[in-house]
Amino acid sequence: MEAYQTIINEIARINAVTGAPQLTIPVANLLDKNSKTIHVAVLGQFKSGKSSLVNSIVGQPIVPVGVVPVTAIVTRLQYGLNPRLIVRFINKKEITTTLDELPLYVTEKHNPENTREVALAIVEHPVMEPFKNISIVDTPGLSSFYRHNSEATLQWLPFTGVAIISISAERPLSEDDLNLIKSTSLHCRDMALVITKTDLFKAAEIEEIKSHIRESLKKAIPREIPLFEYSIFNGMPACRQTLIESFINPLNRDFEKKKDEIIRYKLHTTIEESIRYTELALHTVLKREQEKETISRIIKEIKSNRHHHEKEMLLTGTSFKNETRGRLEAIVLPYRDKIIEKLIARFQVDYPSWEGTLFRVSRNFEQWLKTTIGDEITAIDDECYSQVNQIVKEAAGYYEYSALQYRQRLNDRIKELFGVDLPGVSWQIEFSGIDRPDVSVFRAFDSHLDMLLFFLPMRWFKPLFYHHFRKQIPVEVEKNLYRYISCLTEKIIKSIDAIHRQALFFVNNETKDVEQILSNDKNNHEELQGYINRLKEFKSAIS
Repeated sequence: MEAYQTIINEIARINAVTGAPQLTIPVANLLDKNSKTIHVAVLGQFKSGKSSLVNSIVGQPIVPVGVVPVTAIVTRLQYGLNPRLIVRFINKKEITTTLDELPLYVTEKHNPENTREVALAIVEHPVMEPFKNISIVDTPGLSSFYRHNSEATLQWLPFTGVAIISISAERPLSEDDLNLIKSTSLHCRDMALVITKTDLFKAAEIEEIKSHIRESLKKAIPREIPLFEYSIFNGMPACRQTLIESFINPLNRDFEKKKDEIIRYKLHTTIEESIRYTELALHTVLKREQEKETISRIIKEIKSNRHHHEKEMLLTGTSFKNETRGRLEAIVLPYRDKIIEKLIARFQVDYPSWEGTLFRVSRNFEQWLKTTIGDEITAIDDECYSQVNQIVKEAAGYYEYSALQYRQRLNDRIKELFGVDLPGVSWQIEFSGIDRPDVSVFRAFDSHLDMLLFFLPMRWFKPLFYHHFRKQIPVEVEKNLYRYISCLTEKIIKSIDAIHRQALFFVNNETKDVEQILSNDKNNHEELQGYINRLKEFKSAIS
């Protein structure tokens, strides 16, 4: 390990001199004395069954699961004598508490948009005793509906030693899945794909799905990745045992060997990226010595292009946001008449059974409205999920494409001028989900008539108040549908803003790295060539 540390220190020094990014942090983290386990990250798209898979592997329902996006914060499970939760915050502070409080810190419902500023949740539990040498990491789902700027999953990727990628049998190997696999392969030597929800399909259909995945992988990535099928219902013990014995136990059993392989793999990637940046620095120095004015002009050109690109993204984002409410109204409002008709029919059945005073019947009506309208909006939410999701995905797709196109143009310009490609990058937009909006119901009477006539017996006046209550149903349905649309509009606009920030962050970082190297006039070409030779020696040494 000391030899690795020496190499990492030297790479970090070279990158600091050339102006390259801090590429060695993830692999240095593996050499930290406090890092005593291999991190096995469970990754995947929203609704791919990641959290259920984690709970199934460890044999306890530890991490929260749900039908809407639940996990908002990276959660690490590791062995401990007694169950406890350690919460690390972005400001470096840390608290220890009970597992009952886990949902307060890691779920979108209780910690929306990470308002608590949690960096990591660590669960220690004796159930992990069979896997003492590994930690299992539950991550937020990718490509779900709505988004905030935590970037938790993708930020965690470089620190991941091993990855299990869950793919739902309902939508096997989408483009998002392939992007995730490509991104993960840059950081992880050992990967496994787990097809979840296989209980929903027949055996012959599962074989077709597996065949489709294998063929798609061959075209997308030049390496073999083991494929497992999994169901937390039918045949769960057998699925769990196969995954544990074939993939997880070898990591735990051959801990030292596997950790060494992971370090070598990450070092190899880090060295290759460092060589690219150093070659760019070398060609910049040679160019500067020949044409001093050229470098200054190129830097100005890059800055100007970045500003133009940022302006274009801002205008397009504004257009997306301006269209949001109209698109939502077109999706949701067609349900209005059908809901009103359904609720009136149900009211005619339920109203005769409400007994007591006017005050009590009024409260019954208000609660009835809240429940029934809530049920209908939940049904709309479920039925329209894909259409609403498409609004966000269109924005995410634009920003992702736009940012990567900017990076490609930057790379093409650098190659044209210096004959060097920038280091490879695999980046994608990440977004996570929100809870459904609440339902709001006004009082049954605008005045406090029901309280003033508290003791009024309803059996004499029921037909009279029947018409009053019935007239409120269309009003409350329409009000709550528009409220639902407003809430969705607000959430989507926030999501588009967050996506925009991610794209800007990516563009600015890529530009900054290149500008920093081009602006560095302290290097000479002989020194830089020496660094390149040194890095290539390191690459040979760990191969």
